[in-house]
This record gives sequence, structure tokens and C-alpha cells, in this order.
Amino acid sequence: MEKEFEQALNSLLNFDPAGVSDPAASYNALFKQMISSSMQICNSTDYAALVNQKIEAAEKKYGVKVEISEDAGEDPYKKLREVVRFELARESLLANMDYEVCCTESNLANAMGKIRGELDKIVPESQKEVVDSMGYALYSDFTKYFVCSVFDLIADAKIYQMKEFRPLQLNAMGKEVRTNVNVIHQQNGKPQKSETVTNWFSLMMVLPSFLFKKLYGVSLTEMFEVSQKQKDDSAHMFNIFQRTNESFVAGDEYKILLHFLAEMGLSECFTVRPKVKKAEKPVVN
Repeated sequence: MEKEFEQALNSLLNFDPAGVSDPAASYNALFKQMISSSMQICNSTDYAALVNQKIEAAEKKYGVKVEISEDAGEDPYKKLREVVRFELARESLLANMDYEVCCTESNLANAMGKIRGELDKIVPESQKEVVDSMGYALYSDFTKYFVCSVFDLIADAKIYQMKEFRPLQLNAMGKEVRTNVNVIHQQNGKPQKSETVTNWFSLMMVLPSFLFKKLYGVSLTEMFEVSQKQKDDSAHMFNIFQRTNESFVAGDEYKILLHFLAEMGLSECFTVRPKVKKAEKPVVN
């Protein structure tokens, strides 16, 4: 089944409609073959055990315990992402390129300058004091989503190199892209506190669809109900990511963060600085 999956994947990635009597039918047949074989592989493979092997190998290599977040739960793909992100962090630390994204008072003031006008319009004059707390909440939510999205993008590109996890990744990434589509559809159907912040989120939500297309030859970008400019901007950011990822070295995750912030006009709204060292839990044998 693994051979059938890889054959369908390679055919999709190299699909050439020229000379094919019915390109759409041929493409759909390959797509169905890839999905069907991937699901059969997922149903017959103990991915939880394979991920645990990755965790053990990482702990043995770096001598530090891998902490899996509650958000990942028992989801094998989310756990695998966190293992890869752990490895990225350790390699950056060893290369003296260990940084963090943080918010200074100046950063927050600059961010508020971009969204305060929108918030002022929806908050009654008698409650202007809540504008700052509302703005900070939006800014905080986006910060977490932005950083996690960039690191997940990098992790997904690295996981693809692990052929045994491709069937799992295909289904996990496809599901997440469709979830992003649904979130944007829901946003479009109701008023937003800040259209500016919503646009920031939208750019980041569309991004994984470009990686999904590159890795698996399936385009879901058309499903997003966003403006053509947002799609173009997201595609441009993905090209920036791809150029850096092709020659990725330790610490480049922060280079990608800085590039994205510049493209989104948010360079003055965040600070990337050397990470404050914290005590780590050694692996206990």
C-alpha cells in the first residue's frame, strides 16, 4: 500500500495534462488513489508508537526531556510537530541562535496604533477604557497564532522528509487547511472587532494551503473566501518561506518570522531577541 501511495503522490506532483485525453478525470483518479491508500496506511499503522520512538531518539540525542503540550493531547501528528519543533529549538540553542518573539510597551503601542481607530468605532464613549484591554487581547491572540503557524509550517516541511509519516501528514494537513477555510467563512459571515487583525489572521490561515499544494500536488487555496490580494500576499510570503527553507540552517525560523513581519508591516509591533535561559528538565534514565 505504501508503494501505491508514493506512486500516486509522485504522479500528482509531476502531473502534466498535455497529451491526456481527460486531464480532470486522470487527476481525480490519482487523487482518490492517494487518499484511499493513505487512509488504509493510517488505519494499519501504529503512528503513536512511531512518534514515541521519535521522542525517545530526540531525548537521547539532546539529553533533555521533550515536553508535549496539552494542546497536542494524544494526536500523533500534533505530537510529531512538537518533537520537530523541539529539535529546531535545540539546534538553534547549540548554534547560539536561540531567540524569542516578545512584546515591549513600544511594540504594543505601535500595534494599537493600527487597530485603535476600528475599536473606537464599536466601543461606546462611556466605555473607552476597555479599548486597551480589547486591543491587547486581539494582539495577544494573534501573536500566539502567528508564531505557532510559522513554526508549524517549518515543522511540516521537515516532516515531509520522513516518508513513513507522509500518509499521516496528508490527512492531518488537509484537515487543518479545511478547518482554516471554515474559520474564514465564519468570520466573513459576522462583523469583526478589527478588520485589520482579521486580515492578519487570514494571511496566516491561507499560507499552509500553499505548502500543502507543493508537498502533495493538491490545491485547496481556491476554497478560501478572501480577496485576491490576500491570496497573492500569502503566496508571496510562502515564496519567501520556501527560499529560506531550501537552505535552512539552525536559527532560520527566526529569519522567517522577521521576513513575515516585514511583509505584513508589523516589524515595529514585535521584538525578536535572544531568549532568556530557563532551567530545563534532564532526561532521567
